[in-house]
Amino acid sequence: MNHSNFNFYDTFNFDDDTPVFAFQVATVMVAEEESNNQGWRTGYRGSILGHNIVNRNRKECELRLYHDYFDENPKFTESQFRRRFRMSRRLFLRIANVVEAHNPYFIQRTDALGILGLSCL
Repeated sequence: MNHSNFNFYDTFNFDDDTPVFAFQVATVMVAEEESNNQGWRTGYRGSILGHNIVNRNRKECELRLYHDYFDENPKFTESQFRRRFRMSRRLFLRIANVVEAHNPYFIQRTDALGILGLSCL
């Protein structure tokens, strides 16, 4: 069988009206599906009604991280920092500053509610 000349309708015994009828059935099914989904948006973006918001105290955790590792008098020593992060504090801060300067995604900014987001640390 030569695929370049293959016609699906030739393999079955269809009337001349069969392709037209199939198209009409498909059109009705699509219209019915669209009417059932009326009011539903695809690719929904934004807040979800009824969505529970979990307060994770991100700001408090960020402050604790800063005071534990990056403050003038941090809670943990340089050797404890190195053991936890596998690098010196100075190298960690250099990497964080380079990443922040390279990609604006990591720059701390306010969100739509005016709340300051998390820092690069």
